[in-house]
Amino acid sequence: MNSYDPFTTRRRMIAFLSCMSISHTQSFVSLDLPVVPSSLPRTRARPIHLTAYRNDDNYYPAASSSPNAQEVTTIAASVPAKKPSSSLPNGGRLTLLGAGPGDPDLLTVAAYKLLQDENNLVIVDRLVSDEILAVVRGEVRRANKYPGCAEQAQNEIYDWCKQGLREGRHVVRLKIGDPFVFGRGGEEVLEFRKFGVEPTVVPGVSAAFSAPLLASIPVTHRSISNQVVMCTGYGRNNTSPDLIQYHKEQTVVFLMAVGRLRELCEKMVTLANYPMQTPVGIVERAGCPDQRTVVGTMENIADLAEKYNVRPPSTIVVGDVVNVLLTEGDFVGEMKSPHMDVMEAG
Repeated sequence: MNSYDPFTTRRRMIAFLSCMSISHTQSFVSLDLPVVPSSLPRTRARPIHLTAYRNDDNYYPAASSSPNAQEVTTIAASVPAKKPSSSLPNGGRLTLLGAGPGDPDLLTVAAYKLLQDENNLVIVDRLVSDEILAVVRGEVRRANKYPGCAEQAQNEIYDWCKQGLREGRHVVRLKIGDPFVFGRGGEEVLEFRKFGVEPTVVPGVSAAFSAPLLASIPVTHRSISNQVVMCTGYGRNNTSPDLIQYHKEQTVVFLMAVGRLRELCEKMVTLANYPMQTPVGIVERAGCPDQRTVVGTMENIADLAEKYNVRPPSTIVVGDVVNVLLTEGDFVGEMKSPHMDVMEAG
């Protein structure tokens, strides 16, 4: 009878684990975790390759429960084989560029260089400020994306981009703020891929953070706000997005929401439990010479917005941080700083 040798058993187990390789051909998340080498002789450490699958919103660690073959096929079919080339054979290429909130001084260096190129075709919508457009040296085409005709204007933008690519030009699709922060930038990337080109994406300064800053509103402040939530006022097909429940130490920043401000405030009070006296600030045309900041509460901010005829582009900030840095001198209706004009307090 063979006697039990724990050291021999341990060596065999380590050698077995070292040679394991848990992997599958269709993997989305991959973690290479090295096995710690053993001090015992005749053992050799190799990495154990762990994979995870994603099916909708569920993740499956491969070491425990992998999806079946049908699920793998479905996942693989939904993922493109590869991205298209960054340019067409005729030299046509496309850049998706963030313009920042509106002040030319807040353009990135990369953005400024692209806008200074006389050979570029720059395609914008009405939200890009005139101050930014004044920097452009090449051809500019501007689509008026007003409520009710936004999809028509978007299709016009796509047609212009396609035309420029066919002509072998460098097309710069210039968007306010950052293209990927409620700017439907991802949607445009998918559409541009249908044209046979993968756009270069250049980030911009998002109004979600820069607009409050320019209005002396810190989105976080110790003992006042320890979390920030970014929301849009308009979901797909003009729907209203779900609201975040009220938390006293929370700041909520809304982009593209001034058009339905009254409806938004009513729902935040009735459905999300926001107190009527929750401070609200609206920063209109952040960074531009005519920037205005209107401050009120959940109860009266919609009336103030109508009174002062607040228009897009505007950023709405909800939470106690709105009043952290404001003083009585800010509420006189006169310019107190290059980027601030608080017109009325609630």
